Amino acid sequence: MSAVVDQEYWDSLYENQQVTYDPNADILFSELFDRFLKPGGTCFEVGCYPGNFLIHLGRHFGYEVSGIDATPFVLTRMPSRFHEHGVKVGRFYQGDFLQFQPPGLFDVVCSFGFIEHFTNFEEVIDKHIRMVAPGGTLIVSCPNFRYLQYIFHRLLDPVNLRRHVLEAMDLDRWRAVLERRGMQILHHDYYRTAGFWADTPGRGRLAWHAIYYVKRISQVVDLRVNYPNRFMSPYMISISRKPK
Repeated sequence: MSAVVDQEYWDSLYENQQVTYDPNADILFSELFDRFLKPGGTCFEVGCYPGNFLIHLGRHFGYEVSGIDATPFVLTRMPSRFHEHGVKVGRFYQGDFLQFQPPGLFDVVCSFGFIEHFTNFEEVIDKHIRMVAPGGTLIVSCPNFRYLQYIFHRLLDPVNLRRHVLEAMDLDRWRAVLERRGMQILHHDYYRTAGFWADTPGRGRLAWHAIYYVKRISQVVDLRVNYPNRFMSPYMISISRKPK
């Protein structure tokens, strides 16, 4: 798999990460889930650790949830978390997604911030599609680090920027893969108006102040304006359905 980030980085990041799920907190994309997903059936997340999306989907839609991730924590930490929240668990897998042989097809296949770490992202999307059952739903999302977002990340978050494949953040190329496979596109757009975060910010007080003000201004704009756009929207998401 043509990943641009070594797995050691992710494992070291997760090692001391305290993960919690707040059932009262807002979950990203939840209004789109409510609009396009049907209750019941099976759900599989690609790059599923730490699992908060799956917990939400399992609790709100009654799915039996499964997933795959390369980190060993997907086997040692996730099942117990899911049982604590009353989610029906299918099976979790540790390994390389493109080498993975799924045991069957799933009613919902999803990934949130996965494909943009791979240079062969079109192949990764195609593998997602092949796991969707007829009549099932595919959800693919990732951050948007292009256009004006690129300038801010280049100046304030350069190390994190290099962990992402900018060519993968292209809705037109996603659409080409989906249409080639005959998927019915239900929703295909940027998400929210503005937003910014920095995982590995530049050093120095000036950088920290700049990050703070960019985040605050983005939050104010996002609260007052609903205009998904390529320039400052923080995410992009596609929801499609496989014909029966």
